[in-house]
Amino acid sequence: MTALHLFRQCGEHFVFHAGMGRFVRITPEAYDYLELRGAMPPEEAARRFSADHPGAESVLADVAALEADGFFEPVETLMPDDAEFESALDERFSGPCNSIVLSVSTGCNLACRYCYCGICRDILPDKGMMPEDVALRAVDTLFAAADPKVNVRVTFFGGEPLLNKSVIRKVVAVCDAKADRLGVRTEYSITTNATLVDDETAEMLSAGNFGLMVSMDGPQDLHDSQCPTRDGHGSFELVAAGVRRIMAHRDKVTVRCTMAHPAPDAMRLIRFFADFGFSRVVLGTVRNPAFPSACDFTAEDSAAFDRAMEREIIPWMLEEHAAGRTPIYDPFDDISAFHGAAGNPSKAELRCGACHGSCAVAPDGTLYPCHRFVGMKAWALGDISEGFPDARGREFWRAWRAAVREKCSGCWALGVCGGPCPWEVARADGTFAPPDELLCEETRSWAQQGAYYFHKVGESDRNKGENKT
Repeated sequence: MTALHLFRQCGEHFVFHAGMGRFVRITPEAYDYLELRGAMPPEEAARRFSADHPGAESVLADVAALEADGFFEPVETLMPDDAEFESALDERFSGPCNSIVLSVSTGCNLACRYCYCGICRDILPDKGMMPEDVALRAVDTLFAAADPKVNVRVTFFGGEPLLNKSVIRKVVAVCDAKADRLGVRTEYSITTNATLVDDETAEMLSAGNFGLMVSMDGPQDLHDSQCPTRDGHGSFELVAAGVRRIMAHRDKVTVRCTMAHPAPDAMRLIRFFADFGFSRVVLGTVRNPAFPSACDFTAEDSAAFDRAMEREIIPWMLEEHAAGRTPIYDPFDDISAFHGAAGNPSKAELRCGACHGSCAVAPDGTLYPCHRFVGMKAWALGDISEGFPDARGREFWRAWRAAVREKCSGCWALGVCGGPCPWEVARADGTFAPPDELLCEETRSWAQQGAYYFHKVGESDRNKGENKT
């Protein structure tokens, strides 16, 4: 495949080498020359470019420097071959597992209009609560599979996990005792709508080993329209009160905002969350691939969000950086290692911890690849008492690879994204589909915007250094 990908972003010109995983900002003239070189032999491209561009020598010299750095080396494929992939599976499923997700409640006290739980969970009762014995069975399995010298991690998920506070507290007490005996510690995380947070719960969530993400969808008008209570009333005041209790006990609180169709004003959301006092913002979009809904982001929504990123959000992020502040919204953390990186990071690896590390336990003890699959019987992996899956986990990833391989193997961005999230290409019948083009376009756009952002951050830092001298 062609290793080079040329693109323009926010008025700047870039080239990305897919095999090396490197974004490089280039001049408009170098961009024009590389376009020619992609369409004809190098000698003819140089001749034509020189005839049309005075001062072509400096451009050709810059491109020659890239060539000497390996930028024109061809790439056969970005996907690992069968042996590499099987080796990665062996490494994953033969090693210890130090984390687990407990879906302690499959029900919720809210009725968010986009929530996938209500439409995807076909075998669990709406208000399914995990009994204490199932939770402790899962804890025993986790510690039996874990590396005893490494911290373990337990994530509480739902529905709304705080509907089952007693089981959460029991798990924390048992895990802490087990970890103490091993000389390690248990790290916890929870995603909650915060409506059930009292002072005692807020104090528990303020512990240094408790990661926290709060679900809130923006200002009251937007949040209430998307997240009513079960009886149809707005939930914003309940959520806000719970968040304020949490903030009284801990300094840093992350908010997870879900953007549904039609696309909201993303910059308005970010400013609202900053004013509210959140330390970090995560913006997610509604996508229910196995069960499409009217709330799913459309191509028009995605385009509107792209425009907001380029015209408002990235400029704001750069202003924050220039002022010495860390932007509370930064969607580019995942690609920071690729911006100007050396080496060869572009071989696609297993996308996430599905089936090993992110396995989710349903209230009845059934094990699923991750929290998104809980309750979908076609994706069940067995019972937690049987331990973490080996054969079925390997089958899961082989099936994922077979479904995405043809489309992903020739994509320049594969080394950045690693392939689509399994949930986003999953069908309700237990099979995978190739990624749809909207998902791929969103990922490629994110990578290009990230390249521009890191270029401008570097430029700003260099200017700061020059001003100091």
